[in-house]
Amino acid sequence: MSSAICLVGDDFESDKKEYVTLKTTEGQRLIVALTASRIPFKGNFDEDSIFFAYDGDYKEFVDEIISKVTSDEYADERREILEHKESKDYMCFLPTVARIMGMTEGTLRNRPQDVQYVACRRYVENWFCDTYTIRREIENAITLKTKTE
Repeated sequence: MSSAICLVGDDFESDKKEYVTLKTTEGQRLIVALTASRIPFKGNFDEDSIFFAYDGDYKEFVDEIISKVTSDEYADERREILEHKESKDYMCFLPTVARIMGMTEGTLRNRPQDVQYVACRRYVENWFCDTYTIRREIENAITLKTKTE
């Protein structure tokens, strides 16, 4: 049993609060994804589990995040993301980034090399988030927007 419990999130008002309790060592990754996805939540986690409450209006997004972090369905993608993130080999995701953005790979390759690299890096860095957040972050990279709104 872990001795360190981390409290996370902020108080929020919602008539549709949902609660999640998971046995997982990926609590920190879940918290980062929820925060980056701007989902209102509050909870705690330790080395072995996570508990949090979130606004039920975001259920679809939270379910996607939890699946990416914990399910066998995403195990191969998760392994590939972590492997390429460690080696900083982001450009192999160019076709995936183009598909997410609804453009052809050729259109994305016509962008400057630095923009392609940053777009692919943003994809890898935000893969654990929901699809909407990933798309927003890639769009910011492609349009050279440095601050998210």
